[in-house]
Amino acid sequence: MGGGVIEAEAIRFVVFGRAQGKGSKRALPIKRKAGGGSIVLVDSNKNAAPWARLVADAAVQAVQRDGVVPPLIRGGVLVEMSFYFARPKGHYGSGRNAKRLRAGAPEHMATMPDLDKLARCALDALTGVLIADDGQICELRLRKLYGEPERLAAAVYAFR
Repeated sequence: MGGGVIEAEAIRFVVFGRAQGKGSKRALPIKRKAGGGSIVLVDSNKNAAPWARLVADAAVQAVQRDGVVPPLIRGGVLVEMSFYFARPKGHYGSGRNAKRLRAGAPEHMATMPDLDKLARCALDALTGVLIADDGQICELRLRKLYGEPERLAAAVYAFR
């Protein structure tokens, strides 16, 4: 592991469902009657906010004891996240082989969504819930895999 001692207990949680990435920001003009206007930034993925709420809720449940949530971690952390996605039907055979992977089915998920955007959405959801700021992340381990059910499996380790 990295260059520090990690506390023995990791904060582990799983969030079931299709993980969502943080979309790109789009600037939308807001027009006003008086001829003036302003601009508002909108996230291009409308599913990101509901997914982030699920991640935050799962993280809170992982640390909550008797209805009490401990203080935020304020030191360095290592975060591990594995995002699991269902394989497309085209990866499987047909007929009696419908449950068997085709010989040419890829082992690695080298398709959308982007791993960095998935991580950004989930890490932003942990800010203010488990950690004070995402700048505390000293080490980040990410994986995007095929697997069912679709889910995020996460672990957060606090450096001493």
